[in-house]
Amino acid sequence: MVERRTVAELSIAALAIGVFIAGSYIVSSTYAAPANATNNASVPPSVVPEGGLALVGVIGVFVLFVAAAGLFMYRQDFDDDE
Repeated sequence: MVERRTVAELSIAALAIGVFIAGSYIVSSTYAAPANATNNASVPPSVVPEGGLALVGVIGVFVLFVAAAGLFMYRQDFDDDE
């Protein structure tokens, strides 16, 4: 059987990754460069400069979320006293 701690760690990690991917997608679609030919597979997608700053913000929020989750997991008591 899988321990509660492992399930909690996997859940928090999956949530963090999901939020990061969603945030990156939202920033990329919101700040897409208007002259970008997105239908051509040889041209990489690009964002306007403000979008780059927003993407750095998403990365910063991800790092802070993972750090807070680590502190939360460290302080939890998962020992089963049976």
